[in-house]
Amino acid sequence: MVRSAEHPGHREAVERAIALFGGLGFVRPGETVLLKPAVNSGSRYPATTDPETVLVMAELVKEAGGEPFVADRTMLLRSTEEAFRKTGIRDAAEQAGIPCYPLDDEDSVAIRHPLARHWPGSRVCIYSPVVAADHIINLCTPRTHALGGFTMSMKNNVGVVRNSSRPRMHFPRGLKERLAEINLVVRPSLVVMDGREGFTDGGPDSGDLARTGFIAAGSDPVAIDAIGLAHLRLEGANPAIGEGSVWKIPMMKRAALIGLGVGSEQAIDLVGADPESEAALRAELA
Repeated sequence: MVRSAEHPGHREAVERAIALFGGLGFVRPGETVLLKPAVNSGSRYPATTDPETVLVMAELVKEAGGEPFVADRTMLLRSTEEAFRKTGIRDAAEQAGIPCYPLDDEDSVAIRHPLARHWPGSRVCIYSPVVAADHIINLCTPRTHALGGFTMSMKNNVGVVRNSSRPRMHFPRGLKERLAEINLVVRPSLVVMDGREGFTDGGPDSGDLARTGFIAAGSDPVAIDAIGLAHLRLEGANPAIGEGSVWKIPMMKRAALIGLGVGSEQAIDLVGADPESEAALRAELA
């Protein structure tokens, strides 16, 4: 994790955060890399991924020898192509010279996992281009969410779930558990959380803005989400995520139970934070 203000530019901050994680050595020449942005709407960052982050990651993946592409499916009844254009992500992809695919009309694959028990038949339907990618890099932001509690790394993967599965995903009870269980079948090689800004209440498309000022990178979506939650709590997050233990928030609790990542503050390896910041974050994660 790095403080973005301590670097001359956004690329430098992102690059440093990834270097602290261990770099992009997992990308082999010629491998396809899905850059999965958060494009829930046409609203700009932090409601959606900053197109500058998409451009930076496309450049870094290319330099590592990979073949990046952008893909997502926005919220129900909305056009992904329109959202790509409104947010500037289409322009960023064109500037980087990489494909940018709306997944709206793509085929899907039903993937079964025995622990995805809140999904019908323990199956989650994922768009085929996502399944075919060699790697996924999840590009999320730290936000509260009116229904899910929060939307960061884990919930960002809703965008690769077949659209027709989403209404049922919300009802009956079990939404937050289903959000965690998506990550049993969609595993990122890397998560980059652009936490320069976030929402402490409201969300996902608009909310109370907080200038949290960090970039975090890692392969554990639960740990990354925990760091995002800690930052929002320090800024005065709403009661749904700001009170009680982070590890009892329903999505986090289910994620830890099914082994998606860490399950306690002690298990998080927080590299790059100064001692004062680390102490403050860990106090929120205890």
